[in-house]
Amino acid sequence: MNLRESSVAGMFYPKQKNVLEKQLTDFFKGLKKESKTSAVIAPHAGYEYSGKTAAVSFNALAKAKTFILLGPNHTGLGSAISISNADCWETPLGKIEVDSETRKKLLEKLSLEADDLAHLQEHSIEVQLPFLQFLFSGFKIVPISIMATNFSKLIELGNSLAEICKEENVSIIASSDFSHFLPLENAREKDLDAISFIEKLDIKGFYGRVMEKRLSICGFAPITALMQYCRQKAFKKARLLKYDSSATATKDTGNVVGYAAISFEK
Repeated sequence: MNLRESSVAGMFYPKQKNVLEKQLTDFFKGLKKESKTSAVIAPHAGYEYSGKTAAVSFNALAKAKTFILLGPNHTGLGSAISISNADCWETPLGKIEVDSETRKKLLEKLSLEADDLAHLQEHSIEVQLPFLQFLFSGFKIVPISIMATNFSKLIELGNSLAEICKEENVSIIASSDFSHFLPLENAREKDLDAISFIEKLDIKGFYGRVMEKRLSICGFAPITALMQYCRQKAFKKARLLKYDSSATATKDTGNVVGYAAISFEK
């Protein structure tokens, strides 16, 4: 079995199963009931910084047989769009099987070869998995690391996802933090401006604003692909569920990273 072992357990989130389960329990405690969706944006920083915001995203996520995870490539390793070739991914909460059939369809559609190099030390997808394991059981995943920034390539990915995911048993998570290392008010202003385009499903407007302002939204490529998927699947809008920053945990308002929980709605 080709197993992708956890690479950031003990750094981004607890390595001990009981400690991790306790932290996740605390994150979800008191969250209000949300209408369920099959598409969300969730942050991927260390749990002490963005875990509560991520929980808000997952609290709105519908149960599915397969969860497709779109994450940015921080390491620069691997191909422009890297679909994991592993049979299973592992976290302290156990192993998760990769949906080989959906992977095969997507690889054929995009004329790609499976590639694990991009996933070896990448955290943006791994940190989402314990949230899924905490809430759901009996599901599979398709992890996709994205280094491509070309607009047409991202649109192609979104269209391909929409074409192969014809059944209603697939949910998609775009993994992204927002502004990096800016004063809090500056980060909030830039992030809410970018999010206003996401809320309207204005793909060109969002992508154009990121490029024009050189915004430091690390997962803008996964977000762009997800927005195109949502357009193809007749989603009408997106909704900001929570906005936060690292300042909540660090108390440093001069140098923050922004986090957003966003759901897409039909």
